[in-house]
Amino acid sequence: MRYCPHCQRFNEGKPQICHFCGRTWHIRLCPRGHENPYNAQYCGACGSADLTETVGPWSRFIIFLKLGLWLLIGLSIYSLLAGLLDLLKRPYRILPFVILIGLFAIGFQFALSLLPKFIGNGLRRVVGVGRKLVVMVAEWLMRRLWRY
Repeated sequence: MRYCPHCQRFNEGKPQICHFCGRTWHIRLCPRGHENPYNAQYCGACGSADLTETVGPWSRFIIFLKLGLWLLIGLSIYSLLAGLLDLLKRPYRILPFVILIGLFAIGFQFALSLLPKFIGNGLRRVVGVGRKLVVMVAEWLMRRLWRY
């Protein structure tokens, strides 16, 4: 769901153009669909001067919200690693670690949904490659825990 600060309404899903006022979010589109910065006068790909109106530049609230989310992700990764090290020392404490992993996964998906598309897709590719590594680590961890 996206909020349009221009018409002050919520839009279902993540549309590129507001359903109510027709403005785009922080980018300008030409008739061919090329994305341009919010302050562009002409399309950088085709040179068209017919660009959509935007709701304006990113607000400071959104910028600080995203920075706060990145800080939260960093703290979550730190907590995850600290929990993993604690789990290796005390294998009977697996439940808090599993809860921490679940909360981390939910927060990561939420953060990906807030990022620009190209950054989110890049991180999804990295996570997709990293899943195999996580599965290998989880198998190793389970084998180690079952020995106790």
